[in-house]
Amino acid sequence: MARTLSVKIPTSSLIADIEKSIAKIDEDVANYAEAVKTYKEEVKAYEVEVMAKAKEALSNPDNIGTDSSSPVRLTSSYRYNSISVEFDTDVLGFPTKPTEPTRPNQKESFGREYTTRKEILERNLRILRMTNQEEVSASSYSAVIDLI
Repeated sequence: MARTLSVKIPTSSLIADIEKSIAKIDEDVANYAEAVKTYKEEVKAYEVEVMAKAKEALSNPDNIGTDSSSPVRLTSSYRYNSISVEFDTDVLGFPTKPTEPTRPNQKESFGREYTTRKEILERNLRILRMTNQEEVSASSYSAVIDLI
């Protein structure tokens, strides 16, 4: 016969986790402008490096071909009377593009609600602070842990 397992999480540790998550969101909001500035600088450096790699790849005639296995592939479109140049970025060692920082505390859909992650966490924090229970159930914890 299977036995059920009742897991309880201390309310104080859940409150601490929520407070850390809210502090992290506030920190991300404060640092977002600097992160965007850094991202734009990284993109400019990336573009310069990509152009240097492209020039290097085009200067070697052994790289250029029309088949799909060529590091530099030329394809022509008779419909638009144009030629396209495609680079195999893995073979030629092109750098990876920097990732754009995500907007912190942006409104999202949570079920039927369209709100921010911070608002939901603050609401849950107010409820947890009002309770006098020392532990919360694992199902309550799992509902909040996705937001943390």
